[in-house]
Amino acid sequence: MNRLYPFILRKYILLFYFLLLSGTGYTQPVCDCPSVTQCTPCSGSIGSLTLKYTGNLPALVNIFDNGSLIFSVTLSPGWIFTINGGPDGKFDANALSFYTGVIFDASIDVTCSLKFDPKEQHGSFSIISAVSQGGPLCCTSNVGDTVPPAISGCPANIDAFAATQCSASVNWSVPLATDCNLVSFTSTKSPGSLFPMGNTTVIYTATDLNNNKSTCSFNVTVKDIVPPVILNCPAPMTVSADATCTAKVTWTAPAFTDNCAVVTASVSHISGSIFPLGTTEVTYTVKDGSGNTTLCKFNVIVKDQTGPSITGCPTEITVKADQTCQSSVTWTEPVFTDNCSSVTVTSSHEPGDVFPVGQTEVIYTGVDQAGNSSVCKFNVIVNDLVAPVISGCPDDITIITKNPDQVNVVWSPVIATDDCMLSSLTASHESGDLFPVGTTTVTYTANDFSGNIATCTFDVQVVYENTMLDIVQVITPDGNGINDEWVIGNIEKYETNRVAIVDRWGSVVYSATGYDNHSTVWNGRNTNGNVVPTGTYFFTISVELGPSVVEKKGFIELVR
Repeated sequence: MNRLYPFILRKYILLFYFLLLSGTGYTQPVCDCPSVTQCTPCSGSIGSLTLKYTGNLPALVNIFDNGSLIFSVTLSPGWIFTINGGPDGKFDANALSFYTGVIFDASIDVTCSLKFDPKEQHGSFSIISAVSQGGPLCCTSNVGDTVPPAISGCPANIDAFAATQCSASVNWSVPLATDCNLVSFTSTKSPGSLFPMGNTTVIYTATDLNNNKSTCSFNVTVKDIVPPVILNCPAPMTVSADATCTAKVTWTAPAFTDNCAVVTASVSHISGSIFPLGTTEVTYTVKDGSGNTTLCKFNVIVKDQTGPSITGCPTEITVKADQTCQSSVTWTEPVFTDNCSSVTVTSSHEPGDVFPVGQTEVIYTGVDQAGNSSVCKFNVIVNDLVAPVISGCPDDITIITKNPDQVNVVWSPVIATDDCMLSSLTASHESGDLFPVGTTTVTYTANDFSGNIATCTFDVQVVYENTMLDIVQVITPDGNGINDEWVIGNIEKYETNRVAIVDRWGSVVYSATGYDNHSTVWNGRNTNGNVVPTGTYFFTISVELGPSVVEKKGFIELVR
């Protein structure tokens, strides 16, 4: 059991070494004796032996040193492996026993009497190299080696796409280099490196001990497929055409960015260009150095939003009606023009049309092809110059009543006519209305549509029979006792009264309240007590009767 543990341990150590070699960028070389840079004579004993398995089939190889298993692994044809001695740098026995499976295959001497010849065959094994206690021992098979290393799995050309930094991180599988004496396997770039825009050649170089070199190269092409970005592309713009039916339009040009910062831009129209009527598409074309293109498009819409202009719009026209109460009216028609298109004109009336009495609005409407409209308006006024005629206007009406309040007064209907058309007939009072005691003026007013007016007026005097004043119209203040004072019969019945006397020039000669024919009475003198001359004087007498005030007017002759 003590000999089995080293056997198992060494078996798995060798198996691990075998698997480790097969998983790297190096394959186990199939070659003869490797070249060494320094050779020494064999001294002491052999401490390391490198062998090549030359069997035709894979086989489990077991190697024993002095009866102890020191190596056990399954080898494929052509595989090279190394056996090392113990901690003291040498093997225990003078010869190692080799078995393929359980069958004895060969015995190889591991003393310094060993002749190393790679062409010498020991069963299924040939000696490649050895190391004695004095150093490495040379063999002659690879002297003057001119065969370069072999490289397999060289990547094909790689296309990558640039990111925002205008470069790309690129990965690939590392190729494999094989040689008996591989010294180095280098590369100009490693997987995961950043590559700039364009083509970059990646070169792998394998070098052996004799400075034989092999290269593997492939191209990494970084392409920019990210189009430029356009910032603040203008929105559609709608503007009004000017007098030339075009428009000068300005806008803020958009900004451009790109991941590689090489941008050229072109535009179909620049800001400030003159645009015709209608819709025009403005296009910004932005291209980067790789040919990626981005477009910014927006419409400029020029509209005719101005109505037609009008010249010669008539002012108000006033004419006289003929005997048929109408009139034929002519005028010079207005002219419509437009800055962009023809104008369609319609009108409510034409020159020479017959217009009725009154005011008629004439409307001309001009519409251009864009639907804009303008209007010319003026009035035609046909005047009727003949005033209405009122017939049946009553004379003044006097009613004596015993009713101190109001009384119904009736008169014949009043009739109004007009040569054209009567507009209205209004009255301040209607027949059958209640009238108070006193004098009320009744007015009828007739209007036609031309504004002509006719009126009819008459007084309605309601006399309360108890207010029948006996008015003397002559006074002779000569002191003979006859008509020396102006006596107003029955005035004493009305405590509230007022009497006023004026001369022909309207100057007040005498006035009094509470006139009673005794203490308050006119004797031909003025308010200052002076005698007034002979002449005609005018009086106004007012008395209160219930809620009404009755007023009487007349004249009086003063004779001296």
